[in-house]
Amino acid sequence: MKHASTLLHIGLIVLALVLLSNSSYAESELPSEVTALFQNAFPTHTMILSDQCGFTAAAVMSDGSTQVLCLAEEKNGEWELVVSNPAALRQDTPISSLLLDTDETLFWSYGTYGSETETFCAARSGGQWRVMNWLSSENYNNGNISEYHLTYQEGRLHYSKYFCDENENILSISNYEPVPAAWLDEWMPLNAFDDTCFPKPNTTYTHSWLSDEATALAALELFPGDTYLGGCAGSEQLQFFLQRPNGERVIASCRFEEKGGWKLTISTPLPEGTTYGLENFSSSLVIGDLLVGISPVDDTTCGVTFIYNTADNCSGECMFNLGKNWITSDVPNGYGNCFGDHPWGDITVIDWNSLPHSFEEALLRLDTSDWAVVNNPNPADRLHLRVKADRSAKSLGKYYNGTPVRILETKGDWVHVDVFGVTGWMMKEYLVFGTAGHAVEAAFPSRLPIGSKADHFVYAKPETDHPIANYQDTQHGLLVLAVVGDDWYHVWFPEENLTGYVLQSDWWEGNG
Repeated sequence: MKHASTLLHIGLIVLALVLLSNSSYAESELPSEVTALFQNAFPTHTMILSDQCGFTAAAVMSDGSTQVLCLAEEKNGEWELVVSNPAALRQDTPISSLLLDTDETLFWSYGTYGSETETFCAARSGGQWRVMNWLSSENYNNGNISEYHLTYQEGRLHYSKYFCDENENILSISNYEPVPAAWLDEWMPLNAFDDTCFPKPNTTYTHSWLSDEATALAALELFPGDTYLGGCAGSEQLQFFLQRPNGERVIASCRFEEKGGWKLTISTPLPEGTTYGLENFSSSLVIGDLLVGISPVDDTTCGVTFIYNTADNCSGECMFNLGKNWITSDVPNGYGNCFGDHPWGDITVIDWNSLPHSFEEALLRLDTSDWAVVNNPNPADRLHLRVKADRSAKSLGKYYNGTPVRILETKGDWVHVDVFGVTGWMMKEYLVFGTAGHAVEAAFPSRLPIGSKADHFVYAKPETDHPIANYQDTQHGLLVLAVVGDDWYHVWFPEENLTGYVLQSDWWEGNG
């Protein structure tokens, strides 16, 4: 998930482009001197589309087999041809529209498959016309719209998916990790732009939205001394399978931070014979009979997130999921997770030869000595987390059965605990310790976002300042760990590796 301000910024750009791409633009009659300028440059071509805004004019010239994109600017009372590039346009697909939104912004579109439209945007920057954006939109029979948006900015590619209703209200957002793309810079000036070189996203179901050729170039930019063997561009990370100059193979997880730049997490050397990708598990490590998934487990750490033993003689649960401090043989929905510490949550220190081959084997390696689980005798009750070891102290929230807590200190009848980063005191008699916590049935209620609200922010504290995420950008639901005061829930997104606070008024129980 991305910061709310980033979502808003990208969302406004996308909506502006959707309005443009879904419009039809009639040909504008150009001044005679501009028409003559274009015609003299391409005497065998006919002007099939044109537009003018202020001191800029644009046209598409065609001879029936070749389309040429042309731009002219008026300088000191004289019109000058500044762009004439056939490579900027597809030669097998007619242009459906051309628009100069301002005299510094140009859009051109292809109506590819009836309900689908692709739109490019170029803008004048620093005295030069450069391609900035690509947008693909698809309209469905019920009026809903899917949008795929790619922006080139400051040497990086930013990719987002939007799903909107018939009134262009955003229903869901997926923002992907940026991709280093300084290798694109030479192709982005409009005079040099080549449509066939632009890395248009793969919008069908795939482990990576970016082509393998473009992924290899991104890896070369971040790891110039290594050999690229495979990789993927996903929503949480860029992942590269690399061979180092000494012959060792590693897996690298890469994420971009606005303040700190690229954060590169590189694994310990992988076992000899490790490969990358197998059939549907195309972004997994293949280590012997094991398929191993690698993903971020929190803001700073990358670890093993699933293991699948493909051996025919595998006994027990052969596929299971892992988080930073938990494992489960089911989907990680929070109800069946077994909490504790394990040695596979950080790829920078992991011993790959220690990977478990079944859920039962992993469970034996789970260290629960510093863990407890909330266990009220009445599952409908909730346990207070208090600021002091005193029943009259302020409550930081009332927690449901199944809430895991890390033990910091025991003091008489009280236990100092950490609940997903929030510390306080709980009464010892309402906790169970160690492996006994695996048997506690979780009582977390689930909640659905109220559809009439545009945003459902997640906050670091029960205060409406500095949201850390927007629920529109999540792939899965949330669970309520605790009720905090009259207005807040302390929540957990199991598959998003995220906890925080949400306003109760933004959520409801659903229809049952």
